[in-house]
Amino acid sequence: MLITNPTHYGLIEQPWWGILIAFYLFLGGLGSMAFCVSFLYWLRGERKLSIAGSVVGVVAVLIGILALVLDLGHPERFYLVLLSPNLNVKSWIFIGSTFLSAFTLFAVLFIAPQILNIIKLNEKILKTFGWIAFAFGIGVSAYTGILIGIVFNIPFWNAPALPIIFMISALSTGLATLVLVGLALRDSEVQKITHHLAKYDGFTMIFELIVLAIYLLIRSYGPVGAIESVKTILTGYLAPYFVGGVLLMGLAIPIMLVFGYEVRKEGRGCVCVTILSAIFVLIGGAMLRYVVLKAGFLQVPCCP
Repeated sequence: MLITNPTHYGLIEQPWWGILIAFYLFLGGLGSMAFCVSFLYWLRGERKLSIAGSVVGVVAVLIGILALVLDLGHPERFYLVLLSPNLNVKSWIFIGSTFLSAFTLFAVLFIAPQILNIIKLNEKILKTFGWIAFAFGIGVSAYTGILIGIVFNIPFWNAPALPIIFMISALSTGLATLVLVGLALRDSEVQKITHHLAKYDGFTMIFELIVLAIYLLIRSYGPVGAIESVKTILTGYLAPYFVGGVLLMGLAIPIMLVFGYEVRKEGRGCVCVTILSAIFVLIGGAMLRYVVLKAGFLQVPCCP
């Protein structure tokens, strides 16, 4: 869509990054951070939650990779990202693909011996695999923001704060996922941990809200493309998704539920509120990726 306002000539709605990419960005960040947090609990000896959370995290990343492959014009050629004869090892696409591949490999090597009785590995080897997967998992969560942040002709995306926002959101959605996993295990000790995870997620969401507000404020004084993007998500056709889906459902309501109810009370009623809060966080995280992609206007250098 061409923006026809005379003061905004040269802005075109970007047509390349669609719902499948948004799905990948969401699941890639969620899954990698769910694994990373699970591994930290594994180090503390909380094996039941950590193994279940690690499995869910890896599965989420794999589904996200599938969405990324399906988005390619020729999905059957996805292997060329790493094996092309004209490969540019300095490109972020190659670096991100390496992060994804290495994370998946070492996460599986960490998880498989603990849930299968085929191979027995001692704890030092498992810990080594876990730390390597943890490092690449952090890389994956950062890459989900860097992937679009390096698109220079889309001013709204091209800002250092965007990878930070995506990392914070990835941590928040990862924590929400672990809350749901912990509650599904129906273990009293694990559910005590989920109570703390929900509280940590509350603080994470507050930080995310602050950084997001600063980001939008700075972009509203940025190039024409960035200003148009901010207007679109705050007052334009994307406002219901951003204001209603991201700010209200994904951040404000869960923050109020966490600190107004979950932190103060325990019991069956609190479990229902915790589940609702975590689901809202996941919806808000998915909406955030969708809105950021849809609001990205390509600013053509040669304007009339």
